Amino acid sequence: MKSTKKDDGITSVAGEMLILALILILISLFAMSAFNLLPGERDTIVDVSMYKSVDTIYFWHKGGDWVDEKELTAALTPAAGGDKIVLNKTMLKDCRNNVSAVFDLGGCYAVDISSAPSNSYSLRLTTADSIIYAKDGLVIP
Repeated sequence: MKSTKKDDGITSVAGEMLILALILILISLFAMSAFNLLPGERDTIVDVSMYKSVDTIYFWHKGGDWVDEKELTAALTPAAGGDKIVLNKTMLKDCRNNVSAVFDLGGCYAVDISSAPSNSYSLRLTTADSIIYAKDGLVIP
């Protein structure tokens, strides 16, 4: 006597395994493409105003991102060419006039210009990644 029993057990398990593998591959492809759609890192954006006294330049933070004190550099470059002069910080205060470690909204960053010789300069206040303030034709008497 011949048995005509049909056994689909192995075929259905193998089919489900293939479908699960296909789903995992598709999910990983969608995840990879989603990471490409995320925005990249953005530059630091700061709105700064400047005031110059006889021996000090004051930078006032008017809006935008905060900047760590260690990242700030103020430098003068002679308009006629020459070596850049990096200015020394005299103070960094917050909006309540307390000493601060970050240049934030309402804060004041002051640098000493008493050691710079009389000349016309280009002034730059920079971070590690960008220039946040620039002024050409700054005259130091």
